[in-house]
Amino acid sequence: MAARKTSDLDSAYLQCAGAGSIPVTRSMEQQPRPKDNFKDWEDPLYNDLRKLFSRTKLREVLTHSSFYEKEGKGNSRYVFAGMFVFKGMVAQVLYRYFTGEGTRLQHVLGNLFRNERLERMFDELKLKTFVRAGEKFDIKTHKHIFVYAVFGYVTTLDEDIRKWFIAKYILNEESEHLFLHKKRNANLLAQADAMVRRTDGRRLSLEMEVTDEGLNRAKAVLSDGAVLCEAESKSWRYARTKVTKLALNMLATPFRKEMLSNPDYQARVLAREEEKIAKRKAEIEAHDAEKKAIREEKKAKRKKIAQARNRKRRASQAAAKIRKAENAARAAAKAAKEAHPMSAKKRRFMEDKKK
Repeated sequence: MAARKTSDLDSAYLQCAGAGSIPVTRSMEQQPRPKDNFKDWEDPLYNDLRKLFSRTKLREVLTHSSFYEKEGKGNSRYVFAGMFVFKGMVAQVLYRYFTGEGTRLQHVLGNLFRNERLERMFDELKLKTFVRAGEKFDIKTHKHIFVYAVFGYVTTLDEDIRKWFIAKYILNEESEHLFLHKKRNANLLAQADAMVRRTDGRRLSLEMEVTDEGLNRAKAVLSDGAVLCEAESKSWRYARTKVTKLALNMLATPFRKEMLSNPDYQARVLAREEEKIAKRKAEIEAHDAEKKAIREEKKAKRKKIAQARNRKRRASQAAAKIRKAENAARAAAKAAKEAHPMSAKKRRFMEDKKK
């Protein structure tokens, strides 16, 4: 007797514990989706993921708890490790190798792990292909959760792998601007200080304090103790930038009036504006020429398609005329044959056949 073939429904509800074991019934919500997303796993796009994960481990790390009906499953422990353990490892690198006050390092760390960057990392690593979550869970707005899970798993790997990952994805060229020293001519405080010294020989410095409301207050203070201006903000860095720009604007106002009335300056500004207009005009012309070339190419393509369609239509019409003529000839032959009188011999033969 032939064995009954297991149906798809049986396969969805049965899980065998081993050879010869009794099938155990499980709910469909607890059963992982029978979908394998690793068909392109050997693609070079996933070189870094293959360096970190096996397929089984990647599934585990990128499966949200909402995917399971039973509590206690999912990647929440990896997410926790990514948010605190991995971030602590990066903070340790900053503390050891980068200069600056604690507040500055804190701002740098916050910039390294901002959501915008984590979401971009989610897309770069192509994690969407392997992520699993419940139907009601919005993956698009929680991309950073899965990136933190990856970070958490990295903390369990060897030190060399951790260093490689941090260097490639965290402390890379994209973050270089957070650590580089600003050139003096690009430093607003240095410009303001130079302007004060040129005016009356005093120096300008910044002082920071925290208000009773918890805001950061920055003061632009001259060397004789006079406060030039001050600004407040929740952000320590923005308060410094804001007060520096304010001080620079106050110091530059008298010189700005003199400069704006200078004919040479006006001529230079006019020349720059004309150059900008000419450059913009050239860009527009180049863009229009490119669009025109694309239109011409599409027009030529449509023309070829129309010509091919016309040739096909004419061929179909010619074939139809031939078929029509052949049908007319057959009809005429048939009519002529039917109109031809029957001979007496054939009539007797037909009568005998009927009998």
